[in-house]
Amino acid sequence: NDIKDLKAEYERKLEQLAKEKEEKWAKDKKTFTDEITHLRAQVATHEDQLASSLKEKEDAASQRDAL
Repeated sequence: NDIKDLKAEYERKLEQLAKEKEEKWAKDKKTFTDEITHLRAQVATHEDQLASSLKEKEDAASQRDAL
């Protein structure tokens, strides 16, 4: 009977550990997904700023060349 109890307790602990791992993985996945989304938004912003800056330089060069 003691062995059955020990086995049952061991299995409960294993299930608890597995559950905790799964919860941590789910939380980490959400964190990473959120971070990736944030970084993609930053990249898009920087791309827009770069495109705008390049356009301004091209416009300035065109105006200079027109003089």
